[in-house]
Amino acid sequence: MNSIIGLTILSRKAMSKKEDKYFNFPIQLLEGFLEINNRVLDNISDYAIYKHYLDLKYGDEENKIKESASFFSVTLANIQNTLKSGKILVDSIPVNSPKVGINLTIFWDYYENEKTEFEKVTLLGFLAIKSILQKKSYCKITNNFWLARMDGKPKSINEIDELSELLKKYAVHYQLRKIKAELERNWNLKTVYGRGFSVSFKMSIEVLTYEVLKKRKKYKDFELKKAKENAKKEALKRLYGTQA
Repeated sequence: MNSIIGLTILSRKAMSKKEDKYFNFPIQLLEGFLEINNRVLDNISDYAIYKHYLDLKYGDEENKIKESASFFSVTLANIQNTLKSGKILVDSIPVNSPKVGINLTIFWDYYENEKTEFEKVTLLGFLAIKSILQKKSYCKITNNFWLARMDGKPKSINEIDELSELLKKYAVHYQLRKIKAELERNWNLKTVYGRGFSVSFKMSIEVLTYEVLKKRKKYKDFELKKAKENAKKEALKRLYGTQA
């Protein structure tokens, strides 16, 4: 989603080491990140600052947007651009869209420093998984759903052709494994493979593996019980012509 207003040049104020703030935004704003990452990051900041501005009760328009920016330790180069861009973005995206938060330390690292395409796609992979997990300790996802979220799509794709051109080349087994491996090495992701793959940022690999295997056992026990019940019904039907 390209900014209608244009780039908003941001600068940051010194932040306390104890600060742990996030820009929260709908997943749709990730669209186009591999092509124009700073434009996308501008949209993310405009959206988050404007949303915070809407919650402020006192002061005029200019003071409230400055206060909102200050909350995120940001100095705006163009207040009116942020107001216009933020309003357009907030009004154009459905309220119930899946959302994710990007830590301000990570945001500024990607905003101020040159990144390789693989580093960018790794960030997309990280944010996509966070948007799916939300507050859950772990969950199972498919590659197609993961890729869709990386591309700024709320729902899973059916075909790779539905992805943007730059992301398509990462929609192969080798590249997806590379992204997951990087997230495991440096982004604290834990992954257990099966039909789809289970992920967690909170659990140890041992605990995640246990939970996945426990769920598989429950599912197999349920399927076995159901199969036995069906077999009994069929046997009774053959014996007595009834399903009693």
